[in-house]
Amino acid sequence: MNILIIDTLPIYVHGLKSGLVKMLPEAKIVNTSNIDSFWLALNEGDISIILLDGEMEHICCVDLLDEIFIKYPEVHVIVSLRKVKKSLVRQYLRHRAAAVICKDQPLEAVVQVLRAAETGLVCLPDSSVLDDDRCRSVETLSERQREILSLLADGQSNKQISRCLNISAGTVKAHLESIFRRLNVNNRTQAAMMFVEEE
Repeated sequence: MNILIIDTLPIYVHGLKSGLVKMLPEAKIVNTSNIDSFWLALNEGDISIILLDGEMEHICCVDLLDEIFIKYPEVHVIVSLRKVKKSLVRQYLRHRAAAVICKDQPLEAVVQVLRAAETGLVCLPDSSVLDDDRCRSVETLSERQREILSLLADGQSNKQISRCLNISAGTVKAHLESIFRRLNVNNRTQAAMMFVEEE
């Protein structure tokens, strides 16, 4: 796991980086506080996850998310906020953020989000952000989750999906559980119907 942190709060970055080094000794962690060195680090390193400050001055986080997705679609972006608002969470998820976290989350929770995001799972700060129909949409799913949902809608089993996407059946199951929660459905049939309706 190679992590790039872009944040303008040096104390937060120092504490986060120190904690992550201890809890993820295998990870390579790079940090920056400005956009030029951010792109330089992204171009030079084999980055798999970006921890992006969603409240940087003079930078539109949504535009940056779109640009990252166009240039580096395989990189998962986690947006960190001092205060999480439902409207911001929805906005960032629509622009393909893999997760939205609060800066005061315990380090253990951040590590869990990093591990989940690396596998393509979408992570939310709290389930209450889904209490709105606008968020119960296929478009808020990650690219991998949409692939799985498409295969599910074609009638494929977990085993068939895992073979098709070259991932384990356990990973398929974890994705499906996340999809069901995101779409607020209880089973495969409801999820498939929602996919067909929105497509």
